[in-house]
Amino acid sequence: MSHAIVQGQRPSMPMPAGVTRGMRDGVEVHKAALACGFTTRLLPRQVLQVFTRAGEQTAFTHGIPQGSSLSGVTFIQDLRMRRGLLGKAGVPQPRGATFSVGRSRGAATRYARAMGYPVVVKPALGDSTIDVARGIQNQDQFAAAVDRLLTPPEDRPDSTQAAYGITELRKPGEKDGRVTVPPGYRFLVEEEVQGEYLRLLVIDGEVVDVMACPGGPWSGRAADASPRPGSQAALERTAGAVVAALPGLAVLSIDVVVSAVSGDQPVVVDVSERPWLEVQSRTRPARVAGLARALLASGLSGVLPPASHAEQIVDFRVMFEGVVAPEEFVPLVSDHGASQGTSIRLEVTDAARGHVAGTVRSTAGKTAELVEIILNSGIQGQTAMKAEIVPHEVAI
Repeated sequence: MSHAIVQGQRPSMPMPAGVTRGMRDGVEVHKAALACGFTTRLLPRQVLQVFTRAGEQTAFTHGIPQGSSLSGVTFIQDLRMRRGLLGKAGVPQPRGATFSVGRSRGAATRYARAMGYPVVVKPALGDSTIDVARGIQNQDQFAAAVDRLLTPPEDRPDSTQAAYGITELRKPGEKDGRVTVPPGYRFLVEEEVQGEYLRLLVIDGEVVDVMACPGGPWSGRAADASPRPGSQAALERTAGAVVAALPGLAVLSIDVVVSAVSGDQPVVVDVSERPWLEVQSRTRPARVAGLARALLASGLSGVLPPASHAEQIVDFRVMFEGVVAPEEFVPLVSDHGASQGTSIRLEVTDAARGHVAGTVRSTAGKTAELVEIILNSGIQGQTAMKAEIVPHEVAI
């Protein structure tokens, strides 16, 4: 059955969750692909396939091109492994050591006191730059930072859980009647290096973006960086050394601190396999589209076509599969589109298999966001297990 929207309708229902920082990379690459007129296929957990008109195809996971290997991504999410590889390559890093929340918590407290405050506390496994506590000035703040890490990652506010290739098989812990991370859960204690905090985005070995991030990347104070004369070359040398030490990664976010004390020698304080475009989107969204195109190009050979659909309102053919209740899904998605100023016409094409198809008339950006939200958090409890989007001028 079809469901036609009423223009200007504003249904009185709770709005679905929007694009979270963990979704941003995949959403922006998806936008770039649709703006180029490419066909896309989206699977749960932001697995995106892109099909060009010339028959070429590529894939991304959370915005990471398929040129990044699973082994490279896994190693970079293990901070002990990563620090070891960077240290062997002679890349400057802060002093630091890992401890467990169970047996070695006391040793961690003594280590932080001996090293001297301020220190940084971060998980030793998982998405880098996330759940990091900076600027810890005393023992009470240190204890509070470790206590926060007792909460399982899935229950931490605004946390992300990509954790490629890392499986937690140990038994969860318990404290005061609540479930905690396993007693063997490890965290890293590092000295906090003082100076200018910069984030470098590296794609295929080239530094394509530099941002100043006072207080760290998630402080909300990121801005364009203007490295001091002569420091740009040092940043590029450092990025090259990190790329060489951590092979198998098409994309890297490298966080460094530069200060006059270190002679403008960048000290690497964090590395992530993800671009984390959410940082740029908060301060200069116009720049994000270009960075997303660079990520898309990394997964494809040759030059990308012009982003002809970037701001135009055009028709996209959409097909969903694995919808549990398709008769409910159709009106909810259509009404949500109306609330966002997007025209959506859908119909159930196979109720038994949960197939729904139709047309979205909107920009590439809004169309990508809509489909990504449906497969991530859903709309009013309605989700899908697969979605395909085809620009109408492309033969179906």
